[in-house]
Amino acid sequence: MSRLAGYWELLAEAEVTMGDHGTLVLITAAAILSLVVWFDRRCLADLAQTSDHQLRYFDRSTWALIIVLSFPVGPMLYLMYGKGPGRYR
Repeated sequence: MSRLAGYWELLAEAEVTMGDHGTLVLITAAAILSLVVWFDRRCLADLAQTSDHQLRYFDRSTWALIIVLSFPVGPMLYLMYGKGPGRYR
């Protein structure tokens, strides 16, 4: 029990010393998470609108897993290799 009490005391001390930096860290983390969700959502929306014959290398479900599970590499791989020639028309 004393080990747990020591942990809580250490946590309270860290919270006091963190001060305004804690707020900055939370805002930064929220901004990064928002960017991740936005980028994944854009790539998944593009994947949903792409016809099956335009997809290269993998099928739709595999590309969706790659996009969601391997940020930021997955969405970039999809944008570079997921669609065939003429993808920007």
